[in-house]
Amino acid sequence: MANYILSLYVGSLFLLVFVISPVLLKTHLNKDIAGHFYGKILWSFYRIFFILLFIYTVLFNFFEGFILLIGLSINVLISKKLKELKREIGSIESLDFNHPKRVKFRKISYTSLSVLFTNFVVSSLILITNLRGG
Repeated sequence: MANYILSLYVGSLFLLVFVISPVLLKTHLNKDIAGHFYGKILWSFYRIFFILLFIYTVLFNFFEGFILLIGLSINVLISKKLKELKREIGSIESLDFNHPKRVKFRKISYTSLSVLFTNFVVSSLILITNLRGG
């Protein structure tokens, strides 16, 4: 069961980092709509995996689960910051590409994606270690 939870988490992170994010966040048209869908996907991901990683932490491996929960929590905090900034900005498309608020939004978005990638690497290493029997 523990490896199933980890596999589901690693696979979902892979999809977020390497498939969904590049497709939705690199679009040139309808950035607001793409960002809205990406946000919905992320918040659903957070809700599901907070529960699953909590179960993993309590039932299987406290240390590994705690590390994974910290990584996920960092992403949630960054996403909250993005959500607040987006409310302040309104439409991303209405701002010039080099507008300071849009640049700040872009930097925070890349930070979020970097943390998701780091979570992917860490969770992959934990999964591989567990599959090898370590």
